[in-house]
This record gives sequence, structure tokens and C-alpha cells, in this order.
Amino acid sequence: MKKEINIIFFGAPGAGKGTQAKKISQELSLPHIDTGSLIREAIGNKTELGVKTQQFVESGKLVPDELVIDLIKEKLKVLKDKDFKGFILDGFPRTIPQADALKNMLRELMLELTCVLNIQAPEDILVKRLSSRKLCSNKNCGAIFNLITKKPKEENKCDICNSPLYQRKDDTEEAAKERLSEYHLKTAPLEKYYREQNKLVDINGTKESEDVYNEIIKTLP
Repeated sequence: MKKEINIIFFGAPGAGKGTQAKKISQELSLPHIDTGSLIREAIGNKTELGVKTQQFVESGKLVPDELVIDLIKEKLKVLKDKDFKGFILDGFPRTIPQADALKNMLRELMLELTCVLNIQAPEDILVKRLSSRKLCSNKNCGAIFNLITKKPKEENKCDICNSPLYQRKDDTEEAAKERLSEYHLKTAPLEKYYREQNKLVDINGTKESEDVYNEIIKTLP
């Protein structure tokens, strides 16, 4: 295995990329960077970028691409000062302009993208998964469960911290279809973008979680 592994987890909502990203992060001791957590961390630490980000979040506006890229860059710079083994990026990029900006930023930091893991599943399965998803209400835990693929041991209770589980407003069947429609419009073109760069690795996301994990491990260099 190469000394440095830099991975993007890619796939439609409900494909299971977040779950797999966390598993691979633990297995390979790679930092798991998801943009939502990164934004919350910067705001909580009151960094210069965090203060700028907070203004957008509090006003209900989307955080601009340039600011998200700066947050990722800031995080990677900190990580590179330690025993750097690579990174896992989850939830970014979501558009081709974001991918271009990320490519330029990685070049500046002299980092090379190892691969983009494209976790795939048919739309009917994605809709069913999304509308059956439950999340831990404890923000410090953030565990994700699914009434189809990963049921909690006790109904509506987190297996890890025993906090109550809840369903997001956008995890209904109707909302799930809207999210997937938006994904196909804005994010799906990245599949071709990364395939043309020979970075895309297709992963069958319809299998059991452990089987998907094993397939990912086999594909990594």
C-alpha cells in the first residue's frame, strides 16, 4: 500500500458513502474530512475562516465554494504538519467547478488524488434507504442507522451512546426523490469528470455494508 492515500468518496444520497468513509478512515487511520463537520469545527474554534463561515450559516446562505476550499486547505495544512498518511474527503466536491477548485488546491499542496470511490445503487434502493434512515440526536456521536440495512438494537435508541434517534425532514420518500433529482442534475456529471482522469473506481453499493467495505479495501493500492 502506498505511503499516502488520498480518497474522495462519491455517490448519490443513500448510497452509503458516509458509512464506508468512516469505516475506511478507522481501518487505515486516515482523517475523515466531511464538509459539514469541517464547517462546524471552524465555527466552534472561532478561526478567521470560521468567523467568515458563521456569517453565511447564520444568515441561512450556502457557504461559498471558495470558502469551503479554504477550509479544506487549512485542514490539510494542519494534517501535513503531523505524520501525514493521506485523507478521506466525504461530501465534496459536488459540482464540476468545485472539483476544478479542489484539483488546483491539491496541486498547490503537492498532493495527488489516489482515487474517487463511486458507490453505486439503483434509484429505487436509494429512495427506500433514504426514507428509512434514522440519525443519532447526539451531535458528538452522529451515528447513522437504517431500518432496512442497519437497524438499531433497541428501537429509536443509538447503539453507541443510547441517545434518541430521529428522522431528518428531507428523508421522506418525496424529499428523497427531490434530493436524487438534484444530485443527477448537479453532481452526477462528476462521474464522467473523474472517469476521464482515470481516478474513478466503481463500487457495488447494493451489497451488505461489510461486503461493500471488503470490496473497497481490495480496490485500494
